[in-house]
This record gives sequence, structure tokens and C-alpha cells, in this order.
Amino acid sequence: MNLTDAIKHSGRPFEIPDASRNDLPELFIQMGFKKGAEIGVKEGAFSEIICRAGLKLFGIDPYLMYDDYIEPETQERLNQAMEKAASRLTSYDFTPIHKTSMGAVRDFPDGSLDFVYIDGYHSFKFVAEDIFEWSKKVKKGGGIAGHDYVYMAKRDKHHVHTRYVVDAYTRAFGMPSWYIIGRKEKIDGEKRDPYRSWFWIKP
Repeated sequence: MNLTDAIKHSGRPFEIPDASRNDLPELFIQMGFKKGAEIGVKEGAFSEIICRAGLKLFGIDPYLMYDDYIEPETQERLNQAMEKAASRLTSYDFTPIHKTSMGAVRDFPDGSLDFVYIDGYHSFKFVAEDIFEWSKKVKKGGGIAGHDYVYMAKRDKHHVHTRYVVDAYTRAFGMPSWYIIGRKEKIDGEKRDPYRSWFWIKP
């Protein structure tokens, strides 16, 4: 079952194991989407897949260490990632925005985007802010998606709360159907995302 067929099914959630996030850009094209934003670009690997499909993309990533930064990173490595993304995406319809997610969200009018893909910091505060605020920027009938549908508790303060936040949001706002993309378990011989993505169409 491809994503186009799968999203015709309803469920809370409906799992689509035989797909990966790399299938999302083609789905967006089939749905008539033209432009969107990715929150968290890093080296631009997934950004390139989105752009290669023919979509206009705004890439939101500050590439800066700051007080709340909880990823095990250094400023030097962030600078290198920014340079790699710039080199990789220079030939595409890609606009880098070097701001924090909540700094950049104010630059977009409500309903101005066809889709958003959220892959920023994964602790509760940041995931909740990203979903709540960036959802406003997506038009009705647009796509809201993100990476790392998982919960992981680590020994340091870098917990991954994405699954809890997505589950809470969809319940709180009565989402009639939404989708988890990818397999939970690794299957030998299949290439799948290490962590699953989540997706819904904005009512």
C-alpha cells in the first residue's frame, strides 16, 4: 500500500509500515502542494529529498548553541552542518532561515504553507511548541508531519518526547485520522527509517 492509498483509511492512528518519510514528498506533489517548511535542517539530507521532488522549501535551523540546547553538539559541528546543507541545496528552490523555530514562525502568515515537516529538538517543550505554532501556518487540507515518533528516556536531560506530544495533540484536538509511517521493528533486508514519522491532513 502506498501513501496515497493509505491516507484514504481512517484510524487513530493508522499505521503504514511499508513506507518511509522519503515517500512523503511525492505524496505532497500528488496532493497539489507547492511550498512548505522543514523545522530542523541539519545537513540537509531530507531537505534535498523534498526539494528534488519539485517542492519549494523553507529550511528553519539556527545552527547555534544556546542555553536550552540539549543535543550533544558543538558549535563547530553545527557550522560544518550548515555549510554542508548550503552546498547540497544550492541548486534547489530552497530558502534557509537561520532562526530558531519560534523566531521563524512569526515570519509566516497563518495558512500560508502547504505543509510542514517538524524535526527539531525532541524534548516535550520544543515538540509541543513546534506542532502547535507551525500548524497555524499550514492551510486547511495541508500536511502536518514530523520525524521520530518515539519516546526515549536518556540518562541526561535529552529525552525524546515526540510520541507523547503527538498522541496528546491528536487526542486534544480530536484528530479524526492520522498516520504513522514506517515499521516499529527492523525487518532484515528492508531499508526503513531508524525512527518512524507521523502525519495528518489539517482539517
